[in-house]
Amino acid sequence: MTLRRRALLAAPLLAAAPAARAQGEVNRILCSFPPGAALDAISRMVADAAARGPLGTTVVETRAGANGNIAAAQAARARPDGRTLVSMIDVTLSLNPHLYGANLGFAPEDLQPVATIGLFPVVLLVHPSSGIADFAGFLAAARSRSLLYASAGSGSPGHLAMEALRHAFGLPRQGLEHVSFRGNAQAVTELVAGRVEAGFIAIGGGPQFIQEGRLRALAVSGPARAPLLPAVPTVAELGHPGFDLRFAFVLYGPRGMPPERRAQWAQAAAEAMAANRPRIEALGVDAEAAGPAETAAFVARAHARWGAVARETGMQVE
Repeated sequence: MTLRRRALLAAPLLAAAPAARAQGEVNRILCSFPPGAALDAISRMVADAAARGPLGTTVVETRAGANGNIAAAQAARARPDGRTLVSMIDVTLSLNPHLYGANLGFAPEDLQPVATIGLFPVVLLVHPSSGIADFAGFLAAARSRSLLYASAGSGSPGHLAMEALRHAFGLPRQGLEHVSFRGNAQAVTELVAGRVEAGFIAIGGGPQFIQEGRLRALAVSGPARAPLLPAVPTVAELGHPGFDLRFAFVLYGPRGMPPERRAQWAQAAAEAMAANRPRIEALGVDAEAAGPAETAAFVARAHARWGAVARETGMQVE
């Protein structure tokens, strides 16, 4: 066979190769939390739902670090073909721009909302050695002495929740002293050990310690009691009607995504929430889904709220 003959026979195969690769491309969800975290688990549920529908094979890749900025920046730079999303906590977009400013690493407007994949409250916990028996006792202690409270880092949900509580109940600044740790697990470890007295902790991180009596649960930040902690009242029940502090797990993609792809992702997210409700609630997360418009509205409200908190407290990146 001549070289020319071989080239002619190979030409159709070479022309078909790009199309074949395009059809077999894998979708990616860049998860801003490490493996084992609730967001990682829920992201994989969404990936499974996506794989069963028109979106096709989807993988979850860990991009943890910098309070979600690393994952968000990579997603913002991705091709806007609807094959790359980022899963993150809303704080990455609602608080981080206030903290990082020009050092954020990406422009928030280069990302567009796709879906909400769960809302979660936090629970106010104290160590028994603190002598605090209930929520009223916590408020009294914060007004009479200085309490050390743990969080997963500056700007984390636990930090923000305590500052929101301080503002709502007019607690003195010296009454609550923030001790920042690297992640929720370390914050819980230090609280269980009694080296700090209190902390607002994601509910999935503390039930066993509450059941064992090693920590005392005082109040939940959401609008309703948590399924994992049905005996623990909400802050709203305990003297502040309307207090509703929950954080959202959200999916975003690069600006310019095809509308049909964004709709398919929103559908996959809704299906994942509906199909996995018991598993999601076992993580301490409310299995609530929302589309792009509702997600954008939630983040906008949180952006205004946490901007005010950051300015009032002088919150800084650590």
